[in-house]
Amino acid sequence: MGGGGVTPTLNSFDNVTESRATVVIDGVRRLTPMECERLQGFPDDWTSHRVDKKKGLIPQADSSRYKQMGNAVAIPCVQWIVDRLVKYENF
Repeated sequence: MGGGGVTPTLNSFDNVTESRATVVIDGVRRLTPMECERLQGFPDDWTSHRVDKKKGLIPQADSSRYKQMGNAVAIPCVQWIVDRLVKYENF
C-alpha cells in the first residue's frame, strides 16, 4: 500500500455528521463512504444498511459501500445532461 515506502497511518476525522478513523496514504486521506454518497448525489447513509427479508436491516461493511458507490451513476451528472438535452430539444 502506498508508494515510496510510506506506511499508511490512521488520521482522526471529526465532522458534525460523522466521526471515524480514516486511512491516510502518502498524505492523501481516503474518502469516507458518506463522502462518496454525497459526491454521487445520494442521501447520507444511503448504503449503510442492506435489507434482509428475515433479519431486517443489516449494517454493511465499508468495502461493500465503496463498491456500491463505484458502480453507481452520479445523479448530479445525469441531471445536468438531461437538463441540457431538454433545453436543446425545446430550442
